[in-house]
Amino acid sequence: MAALKKRYYPKIAEEVYLATLDNGMSLSIIKKKGFIEKAAFLSTNFGALDNRFYIDGKLQTYPAGIAHFLEHKLFEDDQGRDVTLDFVKLGADVNAFTTLDRTTYYFSTIDHFEESLELLLKFTSEFTSSEDTVNHEKRIIEQEINMYQDDPDYRVYLGCLQSLYPNTILGQDIAGSIDSIKKITTKDLKNNFDYFYRPENCHLVLIGNFDIEQIYRFVKETRSEFTISHKTVEKEKQPIEENIQKLDSLQMDISISKLAIGFKNVHFSDNYMRESISVQLLFNLLFGWTSPYYKNWYAEGKIDESMSIEYEVSSRYSFVIMTMDTAEPIRMSSLIRQVMTSADKQRLLTEEALDLQKKALYGEFLRSLDNIQNLGSQYLAYSDDGKTYFDFGQELMSITSKDLKDFFNHYLSNLVITDFVVFPK
Repeated sequence: MAALKKRYYPKIAEEVYLATLDNGMSLSIIKKKGFIEKAAFLSTNFGALDNRFYIDGKLQTYPAGIAHFLEHKLFEDDQGRDVTLDFVKLGADVNAFTTLDRTTYYFSTIDHFEESLELLLKFTSEFTSSEDTVNHEKRIIEQEINMYQDDPDYRVYLGCLQSLYPNTILGQDIAGSIDSIKKITTKDLKNNFDYFYRPENCHLVLIGNFDIEQIYRFVKETRSEFTISHKTVEKEKQPIEENIQKLDSLQMDISISKLAIGFKNVHFSDNYMRESISVQLLFNLLFGWTSPYYKNWYAEGKIDESMSIEYEVSSRYSFVIMTMDTAEPIRMSSLIRQVMTSADKQRLLTEEALDLQKKALYGEFLRSLDNIQNLGSQYLAYSDDGKTYFDFGQELMSITSKDLKDFFNHYLSNLVITDFVVFPK
């Protein structure tokens, strides 16, 4: 058994203990002194994008939404009972989420942590279901998908993503579509469980004021018996690319138009943490609430507090989507494009302006360390290439204005932009 390796981050007074268990599972124990609440996150490297992969060199294709469907089904035991009830009895709050890259199950509690952890490991280590229960779940997920069709914020975001990546899995909802869900079978779910819910494909993150040796011993003694696949599973590695669609729109019963502007780019480097930080700094400088453009547009009534910016950077994609409520969607789209292509923007990329943005982002980073659920999600998102989320601050503060200008020149030369608008009926 490999020993625990301690990493200490003196500037932020954080410590994490790392190990790889005998069954191949990655383990991170984050010690939070003084905290009463404890949490556990079990994440598998299997997300919405992974419906095409290779088994022993042969391509396998499954319907969109299968990762999210499997997330739903694992909460049901072999008797068709919701395991959430068992967590409730222990006083634990349990949930799960599926992203483009991962599926994560987590709970938080004050008491009965070890019993809750044993339950988490157990229900994520086995798949038992029938065609009847799968068909029942299809109806539930179909209702979920239909519900989001009435949400204009969801529709404008997804519409923009579909315009950025048309005819690709990235341009589809994480839950799939009504048509794709209907195609999923019990065998499909079992196959994907066996392929991806293997210990070497999973990461267990524990956060709390633990006795490190005691909790490590408990994990080693009670780790679940995962279904082991003896096949070689290889995920798609190529970037997701497709020519974008130009401005598209729809109409809904809303009082003011909703605009989404999507920016798609190619990678600047293999350091995805640094690239993600650079993207955030760049768009905050240009369009964040301290930007002169934002201030002017807000003062003129062109935008309001609804304006938001979402960043996504991974080995297979890099995109930014800005969304806002505005009475002038076409005009705002034009103004934002002008900012991205005008020479005037360079005056915003100064060392002084960058320093302010770095401090603001560093403050958000520090605040996230005291929110257990946020910390767990961020830790999983940024655990890559030997780094952890605790390296975020150091990486952030090392970026200079020259670094950002070099990054922006690359970004601008490879940038494609599209729009999606939801107009009032």
